[in-house]
Amino acid sequence: MVKVYAVRVGDKYGSEYEEYLKSKLPDITFLRDSENPFLRQWNKLRFMEIDTYDPICVIDLDIELMNDYMELFEYPLERGEFIGIPAWWKDTDKPGYELNGGFYKYYPKDCQYIAEKFRSDPGKWSEHYIRNGTTVGPINGEQYFVEDSVRERLSLRLVPQDWVAHGPNFIFHEELKLVHHSHRKDFFYK
Repeated sequence: MVKVYAVRVGDKYGSEYEEYLKSKLPDITFLRDSENPFLRQWNKLRFMEIDTYDPICVIDLDIELMNDYMELFEYPLERGEFIGIPAWWKDTDKPGYELNGGFYKYYPKDCQYIAEKFRSDPGKWSEHYIRNGTTVGPINGEQYFVEDSVRERLSLRLVPQDWVAHGPNFIFHEELKLVHHSHRKDFFYK
């Protein structure tokens, strides 16, 4: 099983989110401390600095896993590739963006340049996608930064569209593996 990580910084979500993910992925590791210059979801870039040659998965807290969800985590990945889930909703009308930030699978050694790029000018990158109108503030743009950076050196691959959905009004079907509730604090894990 590939190692799975999630950012658990701040108090936006209650402990039930972490407990739910632990029930589905017992070996999940949560990053609980924020590190300057990383803000909230930008802390996901820190996993790109892990010193391992093995692939990892990075997920959001506000997801629900169902059916044969392990297929998602076991999705084949080659060196030089980056796996993500398709953006079924976006906060941008700009063309060329197709990655959702709720699930990433990659080799950290292949992605160290992305974390280094961010650390080289965190003020610039944490504001870049807000300033150019791709997204809105106060803290956003991490998935656009990741997608643009991945495309510089790696091949971006997305899992099948019917594996993922956006809650709460998703259509349930047997191929569905992940529902991203995206910032909803009112959904309840069963």
